[in-house]
Amino acid sequence: MLKKLTLIFFLIIPTVFGQNRVLDFSGDWAGKGTYILDGHLTQCSVMRLKFYADAKKFIFDGGERVCDEHSEKFYTVVMTYENGSVSIGSEIVGTYNDNEINVSYSMPDSDGQIRHWRMSMRVEGNNLVYEERRIMNSDSTPYISFAGMLIRQ
Repeated sequence: MLKKLTLIFFLIIPTVFGQNRVLDFSGDWAGKGTYILDGHLTQCSVMRLKFYADAKKFIFDGGERVCDEHSEKFYTVVMTYENGSVSIGSEIVGTYNDNEINVSYSMPDSDGQIRHWRMSMRVEGNNLVYEERRIMNSDSTPYISFAGMLIRQ
């Protein structure tokens, strides 16, 4: 009986723990970072992200990035998560485990090029490490690359 209970514990608890840790991303985050655009390094004095998570949905609820030479606003993206996979609609676009989410997708730009985008986030207490990269077409060098450290507000 003890073996059976131990097995159930090891099968159920990691799944529940992993899903609960996704909830750690919820909230408003602010910080700074470094942005490389087409090989040119620039500093970002403002990086704000807002997330909401519940038992099934992970919502990137907007934000902004203000850098020395450009700024951009982010808009809402709704993702679902289950059994270690992250989806947008019916397409699996990433994974999650414990305190980390990795998402990537490819899509055509308005000019016909293919944008390959990847985002990785990790929560450590009240800190969020955020990394992003975009590669165009079949290039091996990222067109953009960003790394930032944010603090829960």
